[in-house]
Amino acid sequence: MRIFLLITFIIVSVSVFSQNLQANPPGLNTRFSEESTLSLELRVYPNPATDGKVTVEINSQEISEIRLTNITGKEVFLKKFQLAENKKEIQLNDIPNGLYIIRIITSGQNQVMKKLMVAKN
Repeated sequence: MRIFLLITFIIVSVSVFSQNLQANPPGLNTRFSEESTLSLELRVYPNPATDGKVTVEINSQEISEIRLTNITGKEVFLKKFQLAENKKEIQLNDIPNGLYIIRIITSGQNQVMKKLMVAKN
């Protein structure tokens, strides 16, 4: 099972990151590692998400957009916020169990990504 998850994550990473190289709007700063050099610390909890919701928190900027991409590279969730805050809770009730990449775009147009496992009972 661990080997399957590792292979899946590698495939997702390559798929998502290659999409980002082609599809980023002008002016959007992309960070390709989980640990950004701009000290943008992204926290996503609980992870794995077991109760149908997660909290997304970033330390030094405000969240203006949250995107969730599945392992095939398909975007399954998009939420844009009129009122940007550094902490948001999102509902995952309609999202099937699996491995995802959660992408946060900040009010400063920075982008930070993290793995998210959805494992509802």
